[in-house]
Amino acid sequence: MLEPYIRPGIDDRPDYEKALSPEDKAAVARLAIEDRRLPPEASSEQPGAQAARLTADGAVPVAAAAVDAAVPDYSSSFLDMRDPMVSADGQRPSSLDVTRLKWGFAAAATLTTAPWVMLNLVGIPNQVARACGLDTAFAILAKNAGCVLVVPLAAIIALGAIASMMFMPFVAAWSDHTSLAIGRRTPWLVAGGVLAALVTLVLGSLNNIVVLAVLWVVLQFAYAMVSAPLVAAIAERVPDKFRDTVERWHAMGVLVGQVSGGVIGGMSIAFGASTPFACAAVLFAVSGVATVLVWPREPSSVEQRHSRIDWNEEYAVLRGPRGDKARPFLRLFASRLFMMAAVSLTGVFLWYIVRFAVYGDEPQLTSAPLTLPSGTLIMLLSIASFAGAALASACAGAIADKFLKGLGSRNLRIAAALTCVLYILGLLAGMAIVLIGGEKSLMIFSLVAGFALGLYDVLVQPLAVEALPDSHTAGRDFGFYALAKPLGLALGAVLGAVVVIAFISSLGYIALFPAAIVCTAIAALLLCK
Repeated sequence: MLEPYIRPGIDDRPDYEKALSPEDKAAVARLAIEDRRLPPEASSEQPGAQAARLTADGAVPVAAAAVDAAVPDYSSSFLDMRDPMVSADGQRPSSLDVTRLKWGFAAAATLTTAPWVMLNLVGIPNQVARACGLDTAFAILAKNAGCVLVVPLAAIIALGAIASMMFMPFVAAWSDHTSLAIGRRTPWLVAGGVLAALVTLVLGSLNNIVVLAVLWVVLQFAYAMVSAPLVAAIAERVPDKFRDTVERWHAMGVLVGQVSGGVIGGMSIAFGASTPFACAAVLFAVSGVATVLVWPREPSSVEQRHSRIDWNEEYAVLRGPRGDKARPFLRLFASRLFMMAAVSLTGVFLWYIVRFAVYGDEPQLTSAPLTLPSGTLIMLLSIASFAGAALASACAGAIADKFLKGLGSRNLRIAAALTCVLYILGLLAGMAIVLIGGEKSLMIFSLVAGFALGLYDVLVQPLAVEALPDSHTAGRDFGFYALAKPLGLALGAVLGAVVVIAFISSLGYIALFPAAIVCTAIAALLLCK
């Protein structure tokens, strides 16, 4: 019996529905051009955007960016036939445009991080003290006299941290769905910077705790208007070919902003309580405009397809992964949560530690305000922390590669736990220095802390990538992982207030150091399991 004739290329074609994997089908679908008006892609689902956010939220971001721990991204152009030199918004930037993107993201990170650090480190704590009737400039107080300030400050910081968690998905969703001729991200950056500047100026003129708390929440929304579109633009405007380089520039900008905020805040507080707020307002106002001017012009988003916002999907990041496969990832999340709590225990109340525990009963031999030596010490501590971070960034990559390639992830966990031990040693040194005096020696604590936290971020980041429960939901999972910072900030603030009030008659603010040691030890134990 004769076999039926098979027409080459027609009858012998494979059934692509069966031959192609789901990833292959998704890659082919991205190449199809059915409607140029594509629906907006949710930035909360973009691994690149969430990785940039995680790097910016790290304790020492430049160190975290120094390690090649790529987040799985199935929308990357390296996985299909698209040109990796073309960005997700369809633009092919020239070499000059790539340079402008580097400087634009670095400038944006610096100009938004610096005022934020100024307000958190010096501005808000000092304003709370003034609202409670304590003159931080000239009052000679006992070391524990300012302990009553921890409750209102902790309430304001914790409330702001929770509010920021709610505002970030909200702003990100509306930014994704913005259809204007000037682009999706540009209006949010400019308007967010201006709004943050106005709110900051009002904050510097208030002496009421309730109003301070309300405006601090409003400032969280304004800051989200700047930060959420910024990290989304990294995944949207930067081609895959240059993504790692631009992320490193962005991380460097964050680190420069951190040290600049500490230096400017420490110097400006001696000129008056409202001076840090004025400086922060200027930087906020310039941040969005400067970024837009340095960037290549953002393409219009008018042609994008209109679609309704699914708020359940947008806020799904708050729920986090579930199931047995998610347990290792959740354990790392808990470790970072307690580590951020340990950092905030001393960071949130650092101005009170310096002003009251170090200089509280300092005799006033001159007419200079006591905020001058306190601010100077804050400035020196910021520089020392920057030096530790720079040292970590110089050797972090080699350390991580050695443990990853030579000893495996189990030993990488042990190495990350050892960085927690190093941070505990720094806390012990800081506590001893505050107890016995010699305030300039407190820079040892900041130096060791900056180095240890930098190494912690570096060594834990590859572990978090390896522990992802599902690589297809890497963006959402890393968005949840980034929530460890605001949650840790709220936990550290509340725990700090409880500890200081509990030991108000003995240790006072010095009790923050043992509490931070306990939180760091918990973070290390979670890594070793």
